[in-house]
Amino acid sequence: MVIVFLGVQHSTTMPNKTCYRLPPERADQIRTSPPVVMTVMEAAAYLACSPRKLRDLIQSRKIKSARVGAKILCRREWLDAFLGV
Repeated sequence: MVIVFLGVQHSTTMPNKTCYRLPPERADQIRTSPPVVMTVMEAAAYLACSPRKLRDLIQSRKIKSARVGAKILCRREWLDAFLGV
């Protein structure tokens, strides 16, 4: 069903939502055997925090990171250093 409001069409069905978390199986796999280099999503699962919180920590330079194009990558040793492991 489509509703027209102020000349703009709005669908009554739910739009495709963007997933901001990894699937639980992948998150468990990262926590048990983490890769050496992780994306923000993977690193957030490793730290058990949200990707937004991790980006804030990276921006405040509390966690070291590297950029490859538009991707932000974190090494496991940098995350462990933040945790004090």
